Amino acid sequence: MDVDQMVETEREDPESVLAETDHSTDLGLAMAEDAKRVGRGELSSERFWAKYDEAARAEFGEAYEATPNPAVDSDDQTIDEAAAEALSCSVGSMDSVAADLDGSEAAAASAAEPETDAGSDDPTYGMVIDLQKCVGCDSCTVACKAENRTPPGVSYNVVMEEEHGEYPNVSRTNVPRPCMQCTNPPCVQVCPVSATYKMDNGVVNIDYERCIGCRYCMIACPYGARYFDFGESYDDEVMEADEIDSPEYGIDRDEDGRVEPVGNVRKCSFCHHRLNRGEEPACVETCIGDARNAGNLDDPESEVAQLADSDRAFQLKEEGGTDPNVYYLK
Repeated sequence: MDVDQMVETEREDPESVLAETDHSTDLGLAMAEDAKRVGRGELSSERFWAKYDEAARAEFGEAYEATPNPAVDSDDQTIDEAAAEALSCSVGSMDSVAADLDGSEAAAASAAEPETDAGSDDPTYGMVIDLQKCVGCDSCTVACKAENRTPPGVSYNVVMEEEHGEYPNVSRTNVPRPCMQCTNPPCVQVCPVSATYKMDNGVVNIDYERCIGCRYCMIACPYGARYFDFGESYDDEVMEADEIDSPEYGIDRDEDGRVEPVGNVRKCSFCHHRLNRGEEPACVETCIGDARNAGNLDDPESEVAQLADSDRAFQLKEEGGTDPNVYYLK
């Protein structure tokens, strides 16, 4: 089975995605491809932003200039000060962006992260999915939509399917695909307004207050794991559906009653609000085949770390350099 090809088949056409935006398609395509090169180590973040600084300033204006430029190849997640001072971007770290966002989910998520033992490092949350146990029931997909109140067209957890053989000798491959929570995420690298970044616990976060909906991150994601919220609703099918708040990152979206981040890009967060309560992501808790495990990849005694280190384990699109925190078992 070629699971990487299954991912490619599932992904939306990049040009079609960007054709619906008010921003440059050519710029988005170019930045997305180079963001992937940064993840592969073929291009530095400093050179990336030097290449796109003028175009990004012209395309995004003050929104671009007001934030530091993300760098997935840097421990600080931003390009170094010397490089930043030569460009149009703000000088600072991603931590400074979060600190400036009083009341945003970025600050709330940081404050709500689970406490660890004194002197210990933050956990790195990961997931292992056993493909031999997945029966393709889609309970993970349904549980995710119910838990995160995602609107029509937005599904953080899909199960890709591929049939093999001819009747009556037919088999099926089921490959669940959440966000990979990459170590070197191209979606972070490409974001011109620093709306996407990694938390210390490995979860890739989106600040909905800062996101401008350019959708460049959607086409930079090698896994097709990001979706745009067009503001559609299940209110016609479910009475008062829009009156139930989305629990993402543990806070409400809008004091005026908007419960969804309309006009923004959305993605799986490993049910971060559940992790904060010491619970498993909804997809893990509801998997009837016990195909999913989630936990701290940094703890060698944890089941998820041991499974990820097994001979059966592999990552999707390993050659891309993203180093996902989601592993699969053959």
